[in-house]
Amino acid sequence: MADLKFNLQTMVTSKEWEGCPYSQTSEGSAMLDVLSNHTFWSSCIMITRLTNPLLRILRIVGSQKEAAIGYVFGGMYRAKETIKRELVKKEEYMAYWNIMDYRWQKLWDLPLHAAGFYLNPKFFYSIKGEMHKVIMSKMLDCIEKLVPDLKVQDEISKEINLYKNAVGDLGRNLAIRARDTLLPAEWWSTYGCGFPNMACFAVRILCQTCSLIQCKENQIPFDQLHKTRNSLEHERLSDFVFVRYNLQLRQMVHKNKEHEYVDPISFDNTSIVEDWVTETEMYPEDNENTDWKALDPPFYNSRLLELSVDEAEDLGSGFDDNEIFFNGLQVVKEEGRI
Repeated sequence: MADLKFNLQTMVTSKEWEGCPYSQTSEGSAMLDVLSNHTFWSSCIMITRLTNPLLRILRIVGSQKEAAIGYVFGGMYRAKETIKRELVKKEEYMAYWNIMDYRWQKLWDLPLHAAGFYLNPKFFYSIKGEMHKVIMSKMLDCIEKLVPDLKVQDEISKEINLYKNAVGDLGRNLAIRARDTLLPAEWWSTYGCGFPNMACFAVRILCQTCSLIQCKENQIPFDQLHKTRNSLEHERLSDFVFVRYNLQLRQMVHKNKEHEYVDPISFDNTSIVEDWVTETEMYPEDNENTDWKALDPPFYNSRLLELSVDEAEDLGSGFDDNEIFFNGLQVVKEEGRI
């Protein structure tokens, strides 16, 4: 609405509006007063500035284009950073932060998001000094949880230090430039060959999705899976669910490659009717004859992130304000709301 300010004000001051019967009603007069009120438009602009970063996070989480696990943590940081910059006074921006922190811990505060942030080279190398201890701790939680082999855990721990110092191919000028252009999983797949354990772990994390937006509930028999008591039938249905889910992900990749690539993080690329129109997707009919063992392994989208200059600067200018992530959450805990 803020973008339509000039058009709306032009409309209610035009001769056509003056000749319209609605302009003579009390509602029409009230609308004229509102559209002519400077305070109203200032409030609209402020609301837009405060909510756009939050909408960006929702865009990241619900992205139908790319795995978003490497961007959610950074998106949350940027949202709180914007709110702090706009409101300035701590008592004002903390009111918003407390709500965000409450929802974050309740729904999204998972080690995977911190690990995705840590393994995203665009974010990792933009931090001055040491990584915050909370992020590092959650990164280690993921290693211990997802890597059962103790020897591999030890190797990853060694390779983490090499990652910090950008040793080997990670420090090439080509790799440095690619931090801002390649998707995180592609970056590791391309330049992490000298660190096989770390690269494998990173790709596994960074390829995770954050939403089931592409998975139709009536296409995956979860209810049927939980109702059966026969162990063999349960195993067969588990395989079936696995295959159906991965087939849908694969079809999503094929469909996305047929259309122009749109950066999932850029709010400017959002269609105003996107949430109202959905396409009918095709799924394989012969589910029983699907040979899941013969499926090709998943592949990555080789296209680059086409960020605008403003978007790139906004997402990669540093993450050095520890208050943004952790002080607000502490205040919520002290108030007894969590």
